[in-house]
Amino acid sequence: MFKTELLIAWRYLKSKRREKFISAIGIFSLIGIILGVATLIIVTSVMNGFRKEFTERIIGFNGHISMHFTQQFPNYDDISKQVSKLPDVALTVPTIERQALISNMKSVRGTLCHGITKENLLKKDLIAENIIRGDLSDFSEDSSIVLGDSLARRANLSIGSDVIMIVPELEETGLGFIPRKKTFKLVATFKSGMHEYDTSVSFIPLKMAQKLFHIDNSVSVISVFLKNPMKISEVLKQIEEKYRRICIITDWQNSNSSFMKAVEIERNVMFLILTLITLVASFNIISCMIILVKDKEKDIAILRTIGLTSRSVVRIFFMIGASIGVIGTFLGTIIGLLFSINIQKIQALVETLLGTQVFSPEVYFLTHLPSLIRPVDVIVTVIVSLFLSCISTLYPARKASKINPVDILRYS
Repeated sequence: MFKTELLIAWRYLKSKRREKFISAIGIFSLIGIILGVATLIIVTSVMNGFRKEFTERIIGFNGHISMHFTQQFPNYDDISKQVSKLPDVALTVPTIERQALISNMKSVRGTLCHGITKENLLKKDLIAENIIRGDLSDFSEDSSIVLGDSLARRANLSIGSDVIMIVPELEETGLGFIPRKKTFKLVATFKSGMHEYDTSVSFIPLKMAQKLFHIDNSVSVISVFLKNPMKISEVLKQIEEKYRRICIITDWQNSNSSFMKAVEIERNVMFLILTLITLVASFNIISCMIILVKDKEKDIAILRTIGLTSRSVVRIFFMIGASIGVIGTFLGTIIGLLFSINIQKIQALVETLLGTQVFSPEVYFLTHLPSLIRPVDVIVTVIVSLFLSCISTLYPARKASKINPVDILRYS
């Protein structure tokens, strides 16, 4: 009996000349489901990729935990070594962070200056593995500086150029009060992939930073990198118990909590909004099925008189509607996955064809459009699409099963 029901469903799906209108509605329903599923997968992948890229760059730059000193603390090196010995701590990086200006005598740019040792700078993979020009091996305790590539280009600086760093703090001299300044040599530029960092951050030797900012034998922050980020609460608790009296301790989640919540809320809202595309396509399936049932009333009546049960009629029309949903979901999933995998190539192609930048780093923080496909999100999207498609076929299928063959054959 199943083969018979399947055969009838297939024949009803095939378009005849007098059923072109029904077929058109079915095609639009199919296209709607394809677009809905593909869009859902693409958007969720981009949102996941954005969150992952942003998190990795925030952590790679600032560490999982930050210990901010409110006053000069000469024993920072001892504290750094003690924290590095804690379980699950991979690296501690003492740093001086101060606002400054850089100049090449023609233009002036603001920068967030980081005083750091060469050893620790080489351990920062986000910087060390993304050097665009120059070489970090030239970064010495002498007057050398490393800039974000975008910052260096905007200031018209090249490798070997003299960079004047001006500290916005006045120093008393025989000629009056003047800001402190120091000339550095540009040895390397980096491109971290985070627009905010590439356009504002600079690195100078730690000892030179201590002299320039008048922070004698001290630092402003110790960044703590963990082996296992999942154990951040345990390490944070241990650090707070020992050092909360001398420094302010924060973790990357609290420091960026508002932004991360905004990304998560936006992701969930986008999922709900884009699900409406699939919902609209499901309503199109209902319209298509109701018209098909009305058109096939006489055929249904004849089938019922020769022994076809009402349950068989339900299954026939359920298979017709569900097949549209299954095919649309399958094609939409394939298109969505292919688009998500090649999204950066597609971005480059679109920008080349349009001659403009469709993904602005100034707005989205990152320099490229990220994508991360999570199997869970794909599965949820497929389930939602199939569920809506199948639910939309129940009403027309039940309506077809309740057709009275006597009335139809009497008045046809």
